[in-house]
Amino acid sequence: MLLSPYQRAWVAKHTVHILSAVFLLLLLCKFFWSFFHYSAPLGYDPGFYRYLFIRHADGFPPFWLAPMDGWAKGHPLGLFFFSTLLLKLGVPVSWLLGWIWNLFPVVLAAVFALVIGKREGKMTGVLVLLTALLSIAYFDGFAAMYWKTYASLLWCVATYRLIEKKSWWAILTGILCVATHHQTGLLFGLAFGSWLFTCFIGDARTNLRAAFRTFLPFFLGGCVIVLIGVLWYLPVWKDAILSQLPALLKGEQISGGSFPPALFYLQTEGILLALGAVGFALSIKRERFTLWQLSVLWSLLFVVARLLFYRRFFLQLDFFLLPFAAIAIRAFWMRFSRPVYRGVLVCALLVQAAIMISVMPLRGPMTDPADFDAINTFADHIPADALIIGLDNKTVTQLRGWLPYARIAGPGLFDNAWTYSEWETFLMGTHEDRVRMLSIYSGTVYIYVSQFFQDYYGESVAGFMSDPCFTPTEYPRFFTVSCLP
Repeated sequence: MLLSPYQRAWVAKHTVHILSAVFLLLLLCKFFWSFFHYSAPLGYDPGFYRYLFIRHADGFPPFWLAPMDGWAKGHPLGLFFFSTLLLKLGVPVSWLLGWIWNLFPVVLAAVFALVIGKREGKMTGVLVLLTALLSIAYFDGFAAMYWKTYASLLWCVATYRLIEKKSWWAILTGILCVATHHQTGLLFGLAFGSWLFTCFIGDARTNLRAAFRTFLPFFLGGCVIVLIGVLWYLPVWKDAILSQLPALLKGEQISGGSFPPALFYLQTEGILLALGAVGFALSIKRERFTLWQLSVLWSLLFVVARLLFYRRFFLQLDFFLLPFAAIAIRAFWMRFSRPVYRGVLVCALLVQAAIMISVMPLRGPMTDPADFDAINTFADHIPADALIIGLDNKTVTQLRGWLPYARIAGPGLFDNAWTYSEWETFLMGTHEDRVRMLSIYSGTVYIYVSQFFQDYYGESVAGFMSDPCFTPTEYPRFFTVSCLP
């Protein structure tokens, strides 16, 4: 049934609001489907974050560090300032791993859309919601539970907007950006520093004195951000910063970070990336060296030059390309008004959406539901001084998070005392080998046999599973080590 002239006029008047509501609803579906579909959180990091949230809350007031594992001290404190306050106010830690986390990417996309809408026009802001909806990398960062990255990006977007408005509030949000995540804070610093330099050079060509007057407040604000950012890092300076410096000298062996390679996104997200590149080119014609453009360029440099954690920098690259993809979509729609051309654009976006939907189910929980339930069941009954030995480095992170006050050991993680070859001996060796290796431990010791471990090793660990050292407990998958000295 065709719309009446009055109805068409109403739709035309409220197009921005209608599209905003539709895209926000679809974003909620995108980021909440896993909440209803799986019993366990997605990704590898939930165990880490649950441990960090709980142990930092033990150190209240914020930044009074409670006793915790050494690796935990390598995380900047910005996020945990807020999580500690929430936990002390009675918010369950499960909410931070559950619906709050599912909602956060939607909130970040909405804030990004509002900021870009103020800058580029309301329709472009609405289209940012569409590009966030189509982005696979944006979903992958969510599926990996990159809490610090997304929180820092929120502060970064707010800071860029406040800088453009010449608001002193940019100092506060800039500090929070730097204090929440190493990489995003570094990207912000590089983008801000290069933007300030180019602005000064451009202004100095016409009026050096005026250039200094403009430059000085921004420079002082940047110094305040750096100074307070350094102070914020002091409690974790050695583990969070100094431990990363040797990696800069590794060349080709440098850590890429745990994120899919750029080639994967070129294959699956090529349409959106191409739109981002076109929109970036259109933006360059109108203005140059904005904070948004420089964030893209610096992120691209890290990815192409394979600098520290270059794989993870693709997430920032993809994120800051979203508004440029929105600019390209709007430009194509306005410039090519014939139905056939607009139909091609819509079909391309639908293809990108179909690819994104096909990738989403591949990002499931790292832990088998039965393992997740077993760990939760045992959490309330574990002795205070117990050591739990996980046999695979996937499930052991869940043990760390859901048993935050126990000692946890796994292959290459936490209280691990063995090399990988010794782990192989422990799993594949003789009873005598295991007795000898376990002799370094005392007190109550358990091993946890996950479903992943059993599926991966199968019959090759039949001797291990039948070893008299291990006595089944009343809790599924947990065995008591009975051959200790």
